Amino acid sequence: MKNKSSGVPGIVVAVGLVILFLFSRRFFPSLSTILLVGFGIILALVVLIVVLVIYFSRKKPDNKDGSQPAENVNAILSKGRANLMELRRLGMRIKNPEVRGLGEEICRIIDRILRTLKDQPEDITRVRRFFNYYLPTLGNILLKYVRVEESGISAPEMTESTVACLRDIRTAMEKQYQNLFEDDILDLSVEMETLTRICRRDGLLSDEELKNGDSKINLIL
Repeated sequence: MKNKSSGVPGIVVAVGLVILFLFSRRFFPSLSTILLVGFGIILALVVLIVVLVIYFSRKKPDNKDGSQPAENVNAILSKGRANLMELRRLGMRIKNPEVRGLGEEICRIIDRILRTLKDQPEDITRVRRFFNYYLPTLGNILLKYVRVEESGISAPEMTESTVACLRDIRTAMEKQYQNLFEDDILDLSVEMETLTRICRRDGLLSDEELKNGDSKINLIL
């Protein structure tokens, strides 16, 4: 239960200030003006402080490291999964075996990309076009191909150009997948070089052993 007397000090102070102002206005007119100005300044400062406190308390912290909030990551990956499911549904409607096969290969690569991004959500910002452009555009290509194919119209040139396009997309998706591991490959190279250099500095490896690829290292604990 709240203590009803918790606001009494504030009320007493407010009443005291009002009485002081009225008293000074009655007997010291010049002083009352100064007090009024002072009260105005104090009130303005209090309001400014309250506004700043409310503003900074509600302001969301910036992600200076470029990471995505968890809810954004889940939403982006869910959208990617939905696009992948749509691509697979369209692929099942394709009759041409070569076009269908390329579509299935691309879907498998996309699935690997999504699985990797689930484990490495920090990389999502690097592949925004993958979600915002590549997947929707690929879906449009397959949808239009399916429409023409199901219409019964003979369009061998369209099939040939679609095959060429899907081959390029497959290559691009493979490159996109490889790019997700560039940092790991670089870090691994640096760490191996650093460890080898330290082992050599500590006398655990000689230049001759490094040249011959001898990996026998005796660590003294």
